[in-house]
Amino acid sequence: MPVIVQRQNEIIINKHPLPPSGLTIGRSVKNDIFLDDASVSQQHAKIEVKELKDGSLIYFIIDLESTNHTLVNQQAISEHLLSDQDEIEIGFTQFKYIDENKESLAATKQFKKSWLPGVLVLKN
Repeated sequence: MPVIVQRQNEIIINKHPLPPSGLTIGRSVKNDIFLDDASVSQQHAKIEVKELKDGSLIYFIIDLESTNHTLVNQQAISEHLLSDQDEIEIGFTQFKYIDENKESLAATKQFKKSWLPGVLVLKN
C-alpha cells in the first residue's frame, strides 16, 4: 500500500498509509490529516484513488482551490497523478509519496531517533 511520509524541516512526523477510500488534508480537524498551519486552507487537498481495469490502483492529489496552492515537485497543481518519490508541499509541511509496491522504502533515507520522544530525523 502506498504511503505519504509527513516531514517538517527534514524531520519525519508521521507515515500515512493511503486507504482505498483516499484521504483529505487541511486545517480543519475534520480532515484525515490535520495541519495546524495558518497558511493551509480548511479543506486544502485530497488524495483520490482510482482502480484501473486490471485491478491496479492509481493515486491522484487534487488541490481543493486552496488559497496558497498545493505543490508537487515544486510546481503548483490542480490535479496530479502521483508517482513514486513525488514531493508534496502543503503550507510549511512536506510529504513524500512512496509506493511501497515499488520497494522504494529501502532506497529512501534511513531514519534515526532524535532526542525528542517520538521524533525521527533523516540520516545523511
